[in-house]
Amino acid sequence: MRKHFTFTPIVLLSTACAIRPYTPSLHAGSFAAEDVPAAVQTTLPAYSQVVSAWQLPPNNPWTPYCKLTLFTALEDTPQSALLPDVRELASVKAAGSAAAQLATIGIPDDAMWVVDLRGAASVAFGVYLSGLSQKPVSLVPTFNNWPAQNELIPAEETLSALVTMRPKTPDILQTSTRPVFLLDAWRLAFREEEPEDTVVDNRYALTVADLPAPEVLISQGVRRVIYVVEDRESTTHEEDDLNAVFLSYQQAGVTIDLVDLSSLFGISDAADLPVSLAQWIYLVSYRTTLIEDPAFYRRARGGFGGIYARPFRFGTNYSGGNHGGFHLGHGGG
Repeated sequence: MRKHFTFTPIVLLSTACAIRPYTPSLHAGSFAAEDVPAAVQTTLPAYSQVVSAWQLPPNNPWTPYCKLTLFTALEDTPQSALLPDVRELASVKAAGSAAAQLATIGIPDDAMWVVDLRGAASVAFGVYLSGLSQKPVSLVPTFNNWPAQNELIPAEETLSALVTMRPKTPDILQTSTRPVFLLDAWRLAFREEEPEDTVVDNRYALTVADLPAPEVLISQGVRRVIYVVEDRESTTHEEDDLNAVFLSYQQAGVTIDLVDLSSLFGISDAADLPVSLAQWIYLVSYRTTLIEDPAFYRRARGGFGGIYARPFRFGTNYSGGNHGGFHLGHGGG
């Protein structure tokens, strides 16, 4: 049984008597012990092979935002290891179906997508969209952690998706592409709980520098940001580390739309998409977030990962019974 925490009372961050807004990481954390994929023996390609499959051309305007941190868990040569079989996860299947439907009807020319799902589901969404869309798509991974022994969040799920699903990358001559940023909704999960001493806290937060500034979006013809979550009904706000950057987009005149997988899957005609987007407009407001909460960093025991924040060499001891159990490292310190 998964036991990684000492439970602490809910922290209220505002003067009002209300719990923290419901963001994608809270949704992800609530399913922590319920939907754990089984392990399968997997042949892992070499680091260079996977990176070349995912890396955008150097002249692509979205290349500076690609994070290849998680790829460093791979070796210089192909290896065999046990990895979670993420293809059977319900969220992965739903993400693939929604993206396939979206590719069929066509994606807007003026939109940037920010996909904030369970990591493997975000990868699946991007891979299906890039492979089936008639318009060129630039996938931008933002995964900024490693798997580790006795880890807090399942980075190996996202890694498994990255090595088993291959995107269609734009040609070097295609500089006008639709950006799709892939996020892991686990990155700030379990925020009200205190990890046990033996747990490697491999969570992380994105910063305003990890996404394009408003002027970059406008220069590339982006007039709306479509924020994709698993379930719109149970997601009241954008993730805490996105509040500042989304607010800057809105202030610059960029529209934010909050959508979920079932809504996207339900669109059957290209003419319906603008109508649906108009119904999904989301107004961002400044709020006190987890990023400004000193108690969160105290519960995280000095920050994400602390002295253990380094990759380990890959092993074959994933059991599927919890989210720990990997030794990783390509060029890790």
